[in-house]
Amino acid sequence: MIEAVSYRLRSLRDRHGWTVADMAERTGVPKRTLDKYMLRSDASLPGFDALCALSKGLGVSLDWLVFGAEGSSPSVELIVERASHAAGRAVFETILREFYAKSGAIVSGERILNLTPEAWAGVVGDYAKDEASKMIGEGVTYEELLVWREKMHQRSHELYTDMISELLPDAKIAAQNGIVKKRTGN
Repeated sequence: MIEAVSYRLRSLRDRHGWTVADMAERTGVPKRTLDKYMLRSDASLPGFDALCALSKGLGVSLDWLVFGAEGSSPSVELIVERASHAAGRAVFETILREFYAKSGAIVSGERILNLTPEAWAGVVGDYAKDEASKMIGEGVTYEELLVWREKMHQRSHELYTDMISELLPDAKIAAQNGIVKKRTGN
């Protein structure tokens, strides 16, 4: 693990063109101490406070600094999923509201509600970032995220079942009676 942290610190330095002095200024960790953390062999392992200062000052997650890409927390993935879901829903609700308010006149050329796809992507990204920050700030737990995901899966199943029932009204009755009907083409 020591070598991995050392490698990631050197990688950040090289990728951003920082000097060790730049990193020390950003993190508040003394230059001499940073040098010890970044040695190619026999590097020192930063303590918890130093890891936190490095993470914050260098703009990387503590998970990544300690564990790397393979240490991506399932909680982080669920936060991203939940934030993306909230952002997408908010945008689509906006589009639907405008659609009904303007009797369908929401698309003009390559724009939706006068915004380009790139602008919409920015709106979704900003909203998702705000949602993720809110969840992280509130200390959302992994268990809460799993409960949310299960509710979303159940809701998706309900919506899918409703859609099928609307498209194929006999399918719901057949499913309730345990009868499977085959459609024949004429």
